[in-house]
Amino acid sequence: MPHKPIVGSVTFLLIAFAMPWTGWFLFNDDLLSLWLYPMFVSLAGFGAAFAEGGKSGLFEFSRRVFAVVPAVPFALLGLVLPLMLGLSYLAGNGIAIHQMLGSPSAILTLSLASALVTGPIAEEFGWRGYLQYRLLVNFSPFWTALIVGIVWWLWHFALYRTSVFASLPGALNFLTYLLTWSIFMVFLVSKAGGSVWPAVVLHWAANTHPNVMQALLPSVDSGLLPGGSKGAIFYLAVACLFVVVNFRFYFGLTKSRN
Repeated sequence: MPHKPIVGSVTFLLIAFAMPWTGWFLFNDDLLSLWLYPMFVSLAGFGAAFAEGGKSGLFEFSRRVFAVVPAVPFALLGLVLPLMLGLSYLAGNGIAIHQMLGSPSAILTLSLASALVTGPIAEEFGWRGYLQYRLLVNFSPFWTALIVGIVWWLWHFALYRTSVFASLPGALNFLTYLLTWSIFMVFLVSKAGGSVWPAVVLHWAANTHPNVMQALLPSVDSGLLPGGSKGAIFYLAVACLFVVVNFRFYFGLTKSRN
């Protein structure tokens, strides 16, 4: 069955936005907001792959996004990247990090399975598995990362409309934060051959690294720890430096299907 990229893209956006936004606007349920509604993004990826290429398209999509072996080194990099950025941010602000404690609480924090499901698995088969892969057909990795990051940011509006998006500085800081991870994710996922696992791991690590740092550095005031929009400018600056170092990758067209 021939690929129908426009049909797939429309299908993806309809499912990814319509279902979560309907839930967030009409049903005020904290549990469903965090556990159920985000899952439609990943489901949208599978639905779009089927709408675009039928059973064969769905099979190829599943084979690519679930691939484990090529993803392992890049998933490991995604696991440590947010923590390294966070610790670098603290060191740059004069906070001593040389006496980190390997406490039981740190080990417990690293096993936050719920944080793996609510955002990373629920979303990344859509954002990076489908949308990023589709955009790479026509855009360089750098512009793809920016487009996906902006769509990802807009998608959060219905959920955070009364908090993060309540002020322009808050909204822009959040955008900066998401663009950082989008820049790193396009690199890791592409290098892993399109497997989504590096993005899943990085998304999880990004969400949990403030808690991990608090466990590793219990003497540091939690208000000083980066995460969310705090430290976003520093994080994005490091991401931009990473782009410069990998200029040929970010501004060349990757080998993606049509």
